[in-house]
Amino acid sequence: MAKNITEIPLSDRPYEKLELLGEASLTNSELLAIVIKTGTLKQNCLQIAQNILSNNCNSNMTDLEYLSNLSLAELKSFDGIGRVKAIQIKAVVELSKRISKTYEI
Repeated sequence: MAKNITEIPLSDRPYEKLELLGEASLTNSELLAIVIKTGTLKQNCLQIAQNILSNNCNSNMTDLEYLSNLSLAELKSFDGIGRVKAIQIKAVVELSKRISKTYEI
């Protein structure tokens, strides 16, 4: 995969794909890449997101369950994820949990 997000066709870039096809059409990695926003010199935001979600060694857990169980320190251990991005990811995960609870009856 391209290191620079601009090397990816427009229709495959997470922001553009969401605009064109809607949020339901994005993969978990693409949605996480939008939260991550930027990459590093070595990896774009999509590669960082894929790296995080594919690091799940527990086959009993989905990639999103894995993400929701990562601590701030574990998130920060991934290349391209610092304090602020780790906090943003944890906030989105918590919002998702709270939204999910409003639909439980």
